[in-house]
Amino acid sequence: MKKVNRYSSPRSTADPNPSMTAFVDLEAEYRLTRAALLNAGVDMTDSMDALYRDWRRWRDQRKSLAPVDRARVAVLDDWWARHLEQFRSLIDPPHVAARAERTRKDQGAVRTSPHHREVVI
Repeated sequence: MKKVNRYSSPRSTADPNPSMTAFVDLEAEYRLTRAALLNAGVDMTDSMDALYRDWRRWRDQRKSLAPVDRARVAVLDDWWARHLEQFRSLIDPPHVAARAERTRKDQGAVRTSPHHREVVI
């Protein structure tokens, strides 16, 4: 079964620049995902911003070349869409629950001193 990329705009003969719609959607998705990560308290925005800057830089390089290599732009957009999907997965309910459980376990764990091998209770 072929995987459908929800970030790609459908190719239409009426759309003179089909990659521009995908670009706008990915821009909006970046802003929404970044805001959602911040609201959830997931500190991944530095990594996300660095990847975003890379995507923009590579995409802008493609614009400066004539003619535009639409296949290369599509590959870049797919690369960024996959990264956005990974960032969004950090705020999916199962991942949030798993992090909360890990925090709960860590807070209740018995700590030992690295210099002494005795357990502190």
